[in-house]
Order: sequence, then structure tokens, then C-alpha cells
Amino acid sequence: MRFKRDEAFRFEFGEPLPIIFQVDEINGKRMTLSDCKAKMLDLSLKGMKIVTSIPLPVNSPQEIKVTVHFLLNNRNYTIQGQLVWKKQRFKEYIYGLKFLVGPDLLDSILGDLKIIGKQMAQLKS
Repeated sequence: MRFKRDEAFRFEFGEPLPIIFQVDEINGKRMTLSDCKAKMLDLSLKGMKIVTSIPLPVNSPQEIKVTVHFLLNNRNYTIQGQLVWKKQRFKEYIYGLKFLVGPDLLDSILGDLKIIGKQMAQLKS
């Protein structure tokens, strides 16, 4: 499965950020898998890449919707999305998550990423 990355940027964190996610639906069927631990590897305005030890059937024709919870620049975020791809790395799974959110939340994320980027640039100089 190939995906073109056409977003303006992907913000990669030097140290992956801890997140919590829950599986909301698989093929429209409500699920109760919650408080799953993962780490965010990168973030864009269209989605994120996460890594976890939890196997999910993403490469099959199933639609998996999740909700992720994370802290960015001292602000709590709760974002709904859909898992669109999976890669296995040893005993871990890397997932691509496409956001299912409105523009107001994306503006907030962009503002926080700009602040974090400036802070990181100041640390390097």
C-alpha cells in the first residue's frame, strides 16, 4: 500500500512523545479497547506516526477508528483518527494515523508546533 505525503511538513520529535489511545471502532463495530500505551514518532496536520506493542488488523480491508490523547506544549489534545497503514518492527508495530478533525483543532496544533520549533531552534543556537 503506497501513500503520497503531500502535507507541508512532518514534525519529528527527537524523543518520541508518550500517548494513550483507544480503539473506537473496527468496521463500524464499537470496541472497548482503551488506555493503550504508544509513542508518537512524528506529527503533521493530517496525521501522525505512532509505535506500540499492540497488534491491530490494519493491512486487511478493515476500517479502524481510534482516539489518541497526548500532551503538546502543556496542552492536552484528544483527536479522532483512522489507522491507514502498519509496519512491524521486531515486537513493535508502527501505525500511520489519519486525523478526522476540523480546522480549529488543526490551527491549535500548528500554533503549538511553531512554539516547540522555536524552542528547539533556540536550544541549538
